[in-house]
Amino acid sequence: MKKRLTDIFRFLTKNIVVKLLSLFLALLIWLVVVSIDNPVKDQTFTQIPVTVLNGQIFEQEGQAYELSENSQTVAVTVRAERTVLSQLSRDDFTATVDMNNYSNGRVPINVKANRLSDRIASITPRSSYATVHVEELGTKQFSIDYEISGEPETGYSVGDVVLANNVVRVQGPESVVNTIDRAVVVISAQGMTRDMRTEAPIVFIDHNGDEVDTSALELSRTSVSATVEIWKDKEVSITYGYTGTPAEGFSATGKVVATINSLLVGGDPEILDELTSISIPASEIDITGATESVIKTIDLAAYLPSKVHVANESEDTVSTITVEIVAMSLLNVEVPAANITISNVPEGFTAVMGDGATTVVTGVRGLPDVLATVNGSMLTGHIDMNEVKAKNNIEEWTTGLYDADVVFAYPEGVYGSGVVTTVKIFVQEGALISAPDSPAADNSGTDNER
Repeated sequence: MKKRLTDIFRFLTKNIVVKLLSLFLALLIWLVVVSIDNPVKDQTFTQIPVTVLNGQIFEQEGQAYELSENSQTVAVTVRAERTVLSQLSRDDFTATVDMNNYSNGRVPINVKANRLSDRIASITPRSSYATVHVEELGTKQFSIDYEISGEPETGYSVGDVVLANNVVRVQGPESVVNTIDRAVVVISAQGMTRDMRTEAPIVFIDHNGDEVDTSALELSRTSVSATVEIWKDKEVSITYGYTGTPAEGFSATGKVVATINSLLVGGDPEILDELTSISIPASEIDITGATESVIKTIDLAAYLPSKVHVANESEDTVSTITVEIVAMSLLNVEVPAANITISNVPEGFTAVMGDGATTVVTGVRGLPDVLATVNGSMLTGHIDMNEVKAKNNIEEWTTGLYDADVVFAYPEGVYGSGVVTTVKIFVQEGALISAPDSPAADNSGTDNER
């Protein structure tokens, strides 16, 4: 056994230099083969997001920071074996900047691998520093408006919209905050037929109507819950009235022409069930003193009941209303003397019409179609003897003829001509026996009326 071990030892140590050289050559050949099959290479990974650490140090100083556009992502060159590189993507790397290391508008970029780091020879960022813009911190609060996009199903419209929150606070670089004009949520009502609840993102709009990039801003909320009522539509009629009296000699024909006589509205179903028309107050159209047709424009939307609105926001609601005013025609009519009464006859006297006429002619005005139906028997007149006394400057009544003004009452749509109708009144003390050119005397005494 001992001899056998000695033989093995001699075999291993014989020509040892040659054997070591062979082993070295074998290892070298293996390394060459490996390097050819799996070489160490460089590969570039781009668009790796840069994460900011300790950014609050600026807020504590009342300042805001923003990475320059070119510094918000970074490209790195990674050196490793080909098989390692083939397993990596940009998502396997984390790039950070620590604001504690900020100096003169720059901060170093640090990139590390999230996996296979022990097999990576080196990671070299293309840019060693990120550029940082620092400015005063701005804070503003905005009311949240809403806008409706799309149209509900035909026959329906958007009713009340209630936002769960109507205020949003914005904080960030003052130059960005100051560009914001308003905050809105856009709610789609396309094809809706019933009430809905939705969560809508808040969009910030600048003074030019463009959307503001809020990536550098801190928002108290990014979305709002909204409840939208969908109301069924209804066509309702519009009625118009007017007030006042035209100038002397003119009249309203009663014809009112409007450009809008009905509106399609939406609203609370209980209110719409009771709503059949919308009346525009007569006080809105005053024709007092008019000598020609009166034209007025009215926005009908202002007269809709609460919880009722125009179904189609693009529909014109401004109506032009024309009240026709025309000059009246003049017509002379013969009023029977029997239609004229006399009041306040002085005690102990009798008074009758004293000109012997059986009719009294007076002028009337009115619309041609109205005057065509008028005759004198439709008018009544009245003479007040107290006014006759004043008109004739009488201190004590004596028998004789006196001028008297007749006050007429006219049918609807008929007006006086503006010229006073004067007749003769025969006054006699005691019972009337005869009068010059007068009809038979009335002996009924005072306050005699015919």
